[in-house]
Amino acid sequence: MRIARTFALIVTCAVLPACGTAPRTGDQTSVRPLFDAMPYPSWRTLGAPPTFELRAADGAPVLVGRGPIPSNGFLASPREVGDFRLEVDVRLGSADNPLGDKMNSGIQIRSQEKDGTVAGLQVEVDPTKRAWSGGVYDERGRAWLAPLDGNDAARAAFRLGEWNRYEIECVGPRIRTRVNGVDCAEWYDGIVTGLLAFQVHGGPPCEVAFRAPMLTELGRHAWRPLADEPAASSGERVAWSHSLDAAARGVRLTVEGAGHVEVLAADGTRMGDVSFVAGESRAARSLEVLWLDRGGAVLLAGKKVGVLTLAQPPARIRLLGQACTARDAQLLARE
Repeated sequence: MRIARTFALIVTCAVLPACGTAPRTGDQTSVRPLFDAMPYPSWRTLGAPPTFELRAADGAPVLVGRGPIPSNGFLASPREVGDFRLEVDVRLGSADNPLGDKMNSGIQIRSQEKDGTVAGLQVEVDPTKRAWSGGVYDERGRAWLAPLDGNDAARAAFRLGEWNRYEIECVGPRIRTRVNGVDCAEWYDGIVTGLLAFQVHGGPPCEVAFRAPMLTELGRHAWRPLADEPAASSGERVAWSHSLDAAARGVRLTVEGAGHVEVLAADGTRMGDVSFVAGESRAARSLEVLWLDRGGAVLLAGKKVGVLTLAQPPARIRLLGQACTARDAQLLARE
């Protein structure tokens, strides 16, 4: 699909100052204009055919996407990104609807190309009365993962018809978002790499602008097979158990039946205990135990079944229960 360009293979952006502050987590590499890190001509349109153009405004590159289109359309990055921090100013609105209050958009993170369109995690741009801008959604997948209901400060952060600063930080399993300096969402997920993309929402006329996107790449995490380890007795049937080093950020297993996950400190103190039921007829499900710093979550088939609050890095994970089996263990750590 051809992409309209009104700003000829655009300014390098190297003369622009890096926006925002340093990443809150991870080792910072260089902060680069996004379209320097991944040149604009290499990006692709997917989904319904929106019109994108890249132009200059007050010395800054501005990407503008327009509809109407029958279903969601995207401008997708040419390669995947692992851990990163993205800062970009976002504004919804057109000459006919300057507030953009009937429009919708989003920034895809850690996403995939699927059936000619984009599927995966999205940071929402929502100017409606619901006001979930900065929430985390799974496009063509699990739907809402981290909505903003009950978070009044986050719901009030987005300003209609104005530029809004988005800060998105993905490090290992943890995703954090901010809008105009207000913390919005925190979500832990087993998807740790994928495409970036900018969305034009299908349906009514939509115009969205993304100004001066800046990218900091922070390395990447990856899943790798975890060798079996003998399970110590606990007085209760142990379906699976494994020690962990300080570099671990998650454990993934295929589980059947019902049981519970114990997260243990080095001295054996139990820091978390989350029950799960994998399903009827001993259906197999993916169980992920994810953490970074002092927080984490337990996901069953991608849905959160428990939250972790950690005083120190986990030293052992155990699955217990008479009706539980586990196999295909994987460990998440930095590459």
